[in-house]
Amino acid sequence: MFHYPYENRKEDKMLQRITLKLTYKGEAKASYNWGSMMHGVLMELLPADAAEAFHENSLRPFSQYVLPLGESIIEWNIGLWGDGISDVVAKAILPVNTLEIKHKGILLNVCSSERQNLSERDFMARFFETENPCRKYELEFLTPCTHKSAGKHVLFPTTDLMVQSLCMRFNAYSQEYSLDDPEAMKQIAENMRIVKYSLHSAQYHLDGTKVTGYAGRIVLYISGPEQLVRLAGMLLSFSEYSGIGVKTSLGMGGCRIRPILKEI
Repeated sequence: MFHYPYENRKEDKMLQRITLKLTYKGEAKASYNWGSMMHGVLMELLPADAAEAFHENSLRPFSQYVLPLGESIIEWNIGLWGDGISDVVAKAILPVNTLEIKHKGILLNVCSSERQNLSERDFMARFFETENPCRKYELEFLTPCTHKSAGKHVLFPTTDLMVQSLCMRFNAYSQEYSLDDPEAMKQIAENMRIVKYSLHSAQYHLDGTKVTGYAGRIVLYISGPEQLVRLAGMLLSFSEYSGIGVKTSLGMGGCRIRPILKEI
């Protein structure tokens, strides 16, 4: 199903997170819906060939979302998990002092910027080199999240849809340690259950349409053998870089994960 430790690997890929705090003037009221506009800002900052490559790729190797922090201040979070594109994005964003949402006439001033790098080896070691794997996690959906199932958007998370979403992105990130075995994904989903939730329906405004999903928190418990528990915890934690569900590059599915070390 999955092999660890790292032996004879060709390279050690990186996971990156960029966080910008931005202020602006005017009467506009910020919300997580600004994520779709910030996607446009990002595309304008990138070199033309990189932006074109993103438009041609249905699975974009990054996620991004916006959180309002208070009056006239937002936090822009970007997760990078694509080989070769992370530095391109970082070099386009980090030197900038101001950003502009042109069609809204909003000028954003960069107050602070932070870039966190984590090697694939160090990321995996958190789960596969610890003595006692964590079996319980709190997963917070910071921006509206949904999945397509039978052609419709779902209003409640299921473990199989979450695992499918995360495996698809993880496979694009780490092809040497891919999780494309349907039986493996099935085992992970079946051994992961939602034991607590505090969710509400939430709409995301996107290109003149509204996508209805969910936001809030769930607590997940992972049963089964230790190797599967480690693998499931790794996948859930990967969500902080990749997001979960549809339209994660446009501001949906932004996630925060917290291990709960005390047993259920």
